[in-house]
Amino acid sequence: MIPKCIKLLAVLAALLIVPTVVNAARATSFQPNVTNTDGGLYVVNCNEAINLRKAPSFEADIIMEIPLGEVVQVIDDFDARDTEFAHVTFKGREGWAPYEYLTPHATFLTVVNCQEYINLRTQPYFDAPVITTIPLGEQVRFVRAEHVNFYYVYYRGHLGYVNDRYLE
Repeated sequence: MIPKCIKLLAVLAALLIVPTVVNAARATSFQPNVTNTDGGLYVVNCNEAINLRKAPSFEADIIMEIPLGEVVQVIDDFDARDTEFAHVTFKGREGWAPYEYLTPHATFLTVVNCQEYINLRTQPYFDAPVITTIPLGEQVRFVRAEHVNFYYVYYRGHLGYVNDRYLE
């Protein structure tokens, strides 16, 4: 009985910590495996953003939010297995970000299976408003799998949704 109580307390404690990260993490089945060619670490596995903090603690004051898909630059190059936080800079601000929401990898996908371009949309639906178009042969950075048959991607400063049949 006591070990179950301890596990329950650990789960409750974790649930209390998660809300300090904006829009709690969400895993996807898509696992990026292409080497990061931009340098830095990518923000992944969250809905919108993570918090850049003043110290390596979930209780530390928040400096600013780092949006999903953005890249942070690592200041200290130490073994991440021994710590929960990376010492980073983002837009000239120094702070700490949780490693569980950062990855050194990015997957770049190429636009295929269209005549000229595809649409980057505001929502994962074919009838959603178009943000911009992406020409055939261009590359987008995968951010996360979204709904059925749509990827959330980054393209030239825009985050949006593309049907996966047009990317490889």
